[in-house]
Amino acid sequence: MNRRTDLKDGFTLTEVIVLFVIFLTVTVLVVPLTVDDAISSKHNARWQSVQSGFASIPIEMMNTQSYKESGVVSLEHFMSALVKIHPLKNVVNYKIKYMNGETPAERYTFNEIYNTNNGATIAFKWFDDNQDNGEDKIEGLLMYDVNGKRGPNVWGKDVFGFNIYANKLEPFGKNVDNVTLDADCSRQGTGVYCSYAVLQNKRQSE
Repeated sequence: MNRRTDLKDGFTLTEVIVLFVIFLTVTVLVVPLTVDDAISSKHNARWQSVQSGFASIPIEMMNTQSYKESGVVSLEHFMSALVKIHPLKNVVNYKIKYMNGETPAERYTFNEIYNTNNGATIAFKWFDDNQDNGEDKIEGLLMYDVNGKRGPNVWGKDVFGFNIYANKLEPFGKNVDNVTLDADCSRQGTGVYCSYAVLQNKRQSE
């Protein structure tokens, strides 16, 4: 009996090679996705875990004597509250990209990025126009990179942020509709609104 055509005698060398190539191809395609998903989940979990700390910043700002007297929050109030939960260390420089690979608009670009004690980085900007001091006024912006200077340094991947109000911090994307939120938190979008989408456990469209 021909051993090469008898299934009971096992696989031929050609069949083994074909199976190996198929297995290798599947591995090359699947493993990076699995690793990327695991890293993304870790970054998302870190972003979710810091919310309670940042929520205390407006409380600290409004508890200052100067705020009670004037009713106006300032960069000094914000800085004083911020360093209580995230002491700032040295300044680092690196580039952050949108999720679609483009360079962020000026609004989401920060001149100074600070290392923190927990391995993250923080940056912020303050808007100095005090014409309207209502509760709906955005006083400034806060950027938080959950794993610091290490990559990917992409909005919505490891970089997230808040709008700073006098009485609250709100993640970017909270006040947009679901269609806009989903579109921005995707490979075709900026990823900025993932700051809110991740907190709502909405999956990023990869």
